[in-house]
Amino acid sequence: MEGRVPTPKEELTVKRLENLIPALQGQRYEISDTHVKGMRVRVGDAAVESGDRRRKGKAAHISFVLLARFKLGASPTRRTLGTFPELSLTDARQKAVEWKALIRKGVDPADEIARVRRDEETARQNRRTLSEILDQYEREKLCNLRSGDATRRALDGKSGLLSTFLDREPSTITRAEIRAKVRSRAAESPISANRQLAYANAFFNWCLREEIVQENPARFIAKPSQEKSRDRYHSTDELREIWVATEKLGYPFGPWLRLVILLPMRRKELAAIPISEIELGDEDATESIWTLPAGRTKNASALKVPIPPLARSIILEAINDKGRPAKSPFVFSTTEKTPISGFAKAKRRLDSLIDRQRIESANEAAVDPVPMPHWTVHDLRTTFTTLACAKLNIDAGVADRILNHVASATTSKLTRTYNQFDLFERRREALYAWENFIRAEVIGPKSEKVVPIRQASA
Repeated sequence: MEGRVPTPKEELTVKRLENLIPALQGQRYEISDTHVKGMRVRVGDAAVESGDRRRKGKAAHISFVLLARFKLGASPTRRTLGTFPELSLTDARQKAVEWKALIRKGVDPADEIARVRRDEETARQNRRTLSEILDQYEREKLCNLRSGDATRRALDGKSGLLSTFLDREPSTITRAEIRAKVRSRAAESPISANRQLAYANAFFNWCLREEIVQENPARFIAKPSQEKSRDRYHSTDELREIWVATEKLGYPFGPWLRLVILLPMRRKELAAIPISEIELGDEDATESIWTLPAGRTKNASALKVPIPPLARSIILEAINDKGRPAKSPFVFSTTEKTPISGFAKAKRRLDSLIDRQRIESANEAAVDPVPMPHWTVHDLRTTFTTLACAKLNIDAGVADRILNHVASATTSKLTRTYNQFDLFERRREALYAWENFIRAEVIGPKSEKVVPIRQASA
């Protein structure tokens, strides 16, 4: 029996291997190789029945094994090197010698084999182009994100950070190349460069986890621009200029921007309003309700938005506008199947109209024109919070809930809890007061009386 009868040793040859006879039924036997200590051939009980006539009846299952202590302190065990004749005798001896060298270094050959396989898989992955890897990234990651399309454009769009590397293998892209692209992008748009760097960093971290690359080339690259929280808000005079310009802008961006002023939600939430989310009511209705689902909000918080009369009329006019595809499910659309996009281009058109208005006014007054200070669409939300709280005494927590913030007015536990409530009636009252303010101070003559909401008693 094995373990009691010494294993015979022989100077193995190819001819000897080819002539080995099968073991008895249900058994197997081994022969030690005199060339490499610990290497053996293990012979099974199966016989060759067809194929090579010279080997008919000879052993069909012959394996090369190595008997060794593969881990420090472990008992000797056998591991298969390969089978004969797929693995030649010469190659089996060479492999046994290599395994023994690894064991002397304290390395388990199984671990080394796994490492080599990983390296080979990484090499195979890296033979794919960056464009192919980005396709995989979109399928497995970006498609599950609300901002997935925008992220993909930031990576490989026309002005994407990685757009010049699309035909390259990801592992060949260097940190110096990424840094140079970030600096170049920052010269045009510092904040956009920050965003693109963040997206690239996330993408290469994913590649690292997927073992597509060995290191993240976007790691340790500093943001090209320090970002500050924006505190820009508009005066009523500036709001009036913007409102007048939006009337010249036309559908879809004109009514959309006026709605942003009246209902200070996030720009994409307003831009992608499906008609189905709005309870418009019948012809005699004066207000509506917009149910914004959690899946379309930045903070995954659903909200019922009261829509006062002026905002409702803007929505109805937009729905009935000749420029809107009749079958589109969206209030604002030019393609029928998708909501509006191209906000930057629309903002440039609006700025141009405002500049033209200011030049005309300056010429009438015989003074030099002064451009409106830089602003973004997001600043209209800040404008609402600032003016509504200061001029209309709207509670900061109510204003936060109108903006669908969790609690930006304060970080106290009390207010965070307070802002989790819907506050529908108080938001409705606030939005009515804000709309009246816009009618009086922005749209109509400034002589109209504006009645602020009284400060709630403590």
